[in-house]
Parts: sequence; C-alpha cells; structure tokens
Amino acid sequence: MIAFAPLLALALHAAATPPLVTPRFDRMAKEAREILAELVAVDTTNPPGNEAQAVALLAHRLQKAGIAHEVTTFESGRDNLVARVRGDGTRKPLLLLAHLDVVGTQGQRWSVPAHALTEKGGYLYGRGVGDDLGMAAVDLALALELSRSQATLHRDLIVAFTGDEESGGAGMRWLLAHKPESIDAEVAFNEGGGPLLRDDGQIELIELQTAEKIYQDFSMTSVGTTGHSSVPLPDNAILALSRALLALASEPFPDRLIPVTRAYFAGRAPFEPGALGVAMAKIASADGPLPADALAAVRERPSLDVQLHTTCVATLVSGGTRVNALPASAEANVNCRILPDETIGSVQARLQRLAGTQATLTAVRDFGGSAPAPLDGPGPAAVLAASRALYPGVTMVPIMSAGADDSRFLRQAGIRAYGFAPLALTEADSRRAHGIDERIAVSSLRSGVELFYDLVQALNR
Repeated sequence: MIAFAPLLALALHAAATPPLVTPRFDRMAKEAREILAELVAVDTTNPPGNEAQAVALLAHRLQKAGIAHEVTTFESGRDNLVARVRGDGTRKPLLLLAHLDVVGTQGQRWSVPAHALTEKGGYLYGRGVGDDLGMAAVDLALALELSRSQATLHRDLIVAFTGDEESGGAGMRWLLAHKPESIDAEVAFNEGGGPLLRDDGQIELIELQTAEKIYQDFSMTSVGTTGHSSVPLPDNAILALSRALLALASEPFPDRLIPVTRAYFAGRAPFEPGALGVAMAKIASADGPLPADALAAVRERPSLDVQLHTTCVATLVSGGTRVNALPASAEANVNCRILPDETIGSVQARLQRLAGTQATLTAVRDFGGSAPAPLDGPGPAAVLAASRALYPGVTMVPIMSAGADDSRFLRQAGIRAYGFAPLALTEADSRRAHGIDERIAVSSLRSGVELFYDLVQALNR
C-alpha cells in the first residue's frame, strides 16, 4: 500500500532545484493556454450547456493532428468528445477526463469579463479556468504532444470531454450507457484533487481524491387544514415543517472515520499548526469513539468537520398561497451529502424518524454514488512518482470530496477513478470555483503539462 504520509511527517519543502525547462513543455503550456482561451470564450454555462461548440473547437485540433476521435450527442446542442492516442496495447488504457460545462455567473460582479481569458497580476481569470476547462486544456495539449512525438506507450491514452457534469452528469451517463467501450480503462484521472499551493507559492501537499460523498436531495412535506388566517389551527403546515426541520438539525449524524478520512487526517495533521494539527492526529489515531476535545477543535473548520459525518441541510423552503389563508402544505428541500459506505435508504429512514409524523420525506433524484477507489495500485503509485519528479519529497494524502463529480459513474463501472487535476491551486483559489473571479496562476499551466506528462510516463513504464 502506498504510504501517503507518516503521522509525524516533516513540513513540506518544494524542490530545491527548479525542474529543467525544455521547449517541449513550454510549447505544451502555450498550446494549453490557447485552448483554454477558446474554451472560456465559448460560454458553456449550464444550463443550457452549449458544449457542442466547445467540442467542435477541440475536435478541429484533433483532426489536424490526425488523432482518432468521436463526437457523440447526448442532448440537442450538447456533445461529448472522446479521443485516443494509441499505445501497443500491452496494458489497459489510461483515461483522462474533463467536463466542458461551467456554472453560470448571473448576479456575480466580476472584476474582469467572465467569459474571456484575462491575465492580471500573475493569474488567468475566467469562468471555468479551474473547474474544469483548465484540465481539459492540459489533457488535450498532452494528447497532441504525445501524438506529435510518437511517444512509446504501453497503454492507449483516452481523453474524454463530457457535458452536464454540473447538473447531474448526463454526458458521462450517456457514454457509459451507449459507448462504454470508448472510455473503458484500468485507471482514470478526473477533477477533485491535485497540487495544493501555500500562499507563498510553494507546493504544500498533493491531494488525491479517492472517494466522494453521495449526493441526495429529499423533499420534506407537511400538510395542514386550510381556512381563514383569522382562526389559527394547531396543525399549521408551516409550523409543522419548521418543527421537523429543527428536529433534523438537533441530532447530527455521528462522527466516524472511514479508511480515506483516517489517512487524510493522519497525512494532513503535520501541516496544520497548533491545536488543529494535534486534534487531527488524535482523531486519526483513535481506536474507538473519536475524542470529544479533538472534535471540538475540528469543528472550528467546517470543511474538515464535514469529512467526519453525513450532512443534511435545508436549502429551499416554500409554503402557503396567500397572506390571509392557512397553508394547505409546506415543503423544504433537504440536501444530504452521505458518507460513501452509507446508503440513501438508511439516511432517509433516519431523517423520517427524526421528523416523526410532522413531515414526510421523499427522495427526489438519484445522482448516483460509488464505493471509494483503492488507496494503492498503479494510479496512486503513478501520482506519487510524477509528483515527486516535479516536487521532490512532496507528501501525498488521499481525500474525500464533499461534493460530487463524474468519477462516481466510472467507479460504478469498475474503473479506478481518482481526482487529480494538474493545476496547482491554493485553498482560497479553489474556493473561487462557481464564484466570482475564478482564477488559476499563469505558471500552473507550465507545471501542469509537465506533471501530467510525467504521470503518463509513470503509468507506461
């Protein structure tokens, strides 16, 4: 098994000697930037998606390079693109995946045009540069370089560009339903992890996403007797719904570790200062119930706290028809992010027990979920080798995403899918995804193409 990080690992230092700059990587970075500019300008805001225009741009480059590829339509105006750089076939293929749709910017006050790649202060701004058009640009630049150089590959390299990831993964679902052989691979890399930058520009950690929470919405509904508001009745639907929501909030899901989160807390602890680092190490080494004092320290950072339990939170509420009429019904959406070893059914049963007779819960839409990918094997080993070639001595830790991406569908299909994006980001910049002034460092394209080139090499040795 890969040793992601010893519990008492020393603080990370990036390579003392910068990697050798070669014309090949400079050319790849330049090409990736050109591709990224084209993709940002298309505006693939979902809905409606408009991925077909982005696919046409990428397909044109593949056609000029003579790389085999196929465009498929999963909805009107919405396409997927799958390309393949042939190897000798002695090993199963490697899949690099990126989605082409982006989250909208309506109501957001950007400092630059959202759908034009803009360089400012050492950063490239534009919707999708980090999620996930930057990865798409690097993937394509890599495929073009490997084809041009006639690199010796034992695995076919498959690059897939899909649509609708931001709204449920219709593009990936279509491929697995209709063209599963086109993306069948031993190992796949998608968004979700990658090099983590410190504020001083040095690489702090390599995060490898091996698991993600299961996304599930529930509709919670209460009903009541209607009538004139001048005569209040005890079974008011809005009050019943409010009591049910409070009951859910009063009993959070229990804290516990699964293998990926235990490894994450152990690997991340040495890099967290003071009480938080001590608390994370204490949690990771716990044999039995997690210590209350350590949990209290972790609660101060919500992004860490949610790693320890399933979460369910009310996100939408509606009820009533007039200001002077008693409501016939009231409804809330309860959004859950479920630990991957739990089931939607067990979560629904728990929520219904807490709500009692005050409200009824119904599962809304199945977004799908999957078991975690293995913490060892060719994928993690290659990520560690490629990362240390570029960042000597760097520590790698597995992570579980609180959100969801298309890797869950690949894992369901038996493909070892990992979240490992090539672009180095600070935690602050990674939080700009879906928000105002999404950006990546200009230098991240150069390091990103080299990192992924080394990743492919590591998987073909």
